[in-house]
Amino acid sequence: MTAFTPEFMLDPYPEIARLRREDPVHYVEHMALWFVTRHDDVKRLLSHAEIATPDRRAWELYQPAPAGTYTRWLADNSLLALERDDHRRVRRLVTAAFTPRAIARMEGHIREVVARFAAPLEGRTGIVDLMSEFTDPIPNTVISRITGIPAAGGDEIRFRRLAQAVIANALPFAPEEVQQQGEQAMLELSAWVREMAAGRQLHPEDDLISDLVTTHDMGDQMTHDEIVSLVAGLIGAGSETTALGALVAIMTLLQHPHVFEQVKVDRALVPRTVLEIIRHGMGGPGGLPRFAVRDFELRGKQIRRGQMLMLSFGGANRDPEVFENPDELDIARDNTNLLSFGYGAHYCLGVHLAKAELRASVDAMCDFLPTGAEIRSELMELRPMGMFERPVTFPVDFSADLPLDAPRTPPRSSRDSV
Repeated sequence: MTAFTPEFMLDPYPEIARLRREDPVHYVEHMALWFVTRHDDVKRLLSHAEIATPDRRAWELYQPAPAGTYTRWLADNSLLALERDDHRRVRRLVTAAFTPRAIARMEGHIREVVARFAAPLEGRTGIVDLMSEFTDPIPNTVISRITGIPAAGGDEIRFRRLAQAVIANALPFAPEEVQQQGEQAMLELSAWVREMAAGRQLHPEDDLISDLVTTHDMGDQMTHDEIVSLVAGLIGAGSETTALGALVAIMTLLQHPHVFEQVKVDRALVPRTVLEIIRHGMGGPGGLPRFAVRDFELRGKQIRRGQMLMLSFGGANRDPEVFENPDELDIARDNTNLLSFGYGAHYCLGVHLAKAELRASVDAMCDFLPTGAEIRSELMELRPMGMFERPVTFPVDFSADLPLDAPRTPPRSSRDSV
């Protein structure tokens, strides 16, 4: 078996462990990429911009969107595409906007949104699609709230509709119709954000757009173009990943009912439980792409400029050189060396948002999700998403009430861990 075969996609961790031992920089011929599985290599490639970049335009197979489209503008002006000095400048300004007060306000919005979607699930029986009723709607609703979109009046629904179209366009191998819809959605969304930014500049409110518009650092401030790009990045990175992260949390807790019971009794364990779920379950078969900006050697392999390197979080976050008994779920574990949010200059700007959403979601699960609930894999619907299949539904039988010691068969969607 090798990386990205059907067998690997179904249960990647045994093969990832073998590759990490025997071939930690593994070339996947049919996908023309290097699969990197050791923690120290992943950490190095995340932080050394002189050898590898997150900017997809450096990829030898990159095909730009047509000139004049908003999709092309975003690719050329995203945070990942900025030159080093501009990148540092924008990160500095965004960090300055994320004051303790702003983060506390953001977490309040997150808990309000999660509570809204969790409330109808309490006391439910029978089979519930937790994808459509819980994990999918929360991230974009959260982003709309923190950016200042009011919950009433239909604006929140409009924002979620546009965000979903933008995300669909960003997925690999999106069909032409989806690309066109995404282009129109981004045009509408960018005009909306620019209008909000102009308004907040004159009349600031208690929201993220106001924070970004009014924050000054060393006499500098963000342009409206940069704010549009940042909001688009929040939608792209903070929606799909966080929705699948909540799904992984459900899977992991139901597969480890003793841990779930422990967390239900002591909610102070939620933050460390979230970090361990991220380490243990949010790696799967995929990873984070980087693109070589020059020829270099890695563990005896010759990497050529323009080639893709897929950095495996499933490999790095289960590396026994860093994590003892890495295949076990241990919520007492020290996760200081977790790499899921990146490392170095491109450490995730939305880390506060992502962690807070997952903490609030796990806390809510402790109230509405029975420990013995059963994932109904045979009823699950999947859709292709590039090299992966993404769940469209996630049916869970709230009435199953499995005993704590009952065998827990991993659902087929375990291949979709991100």
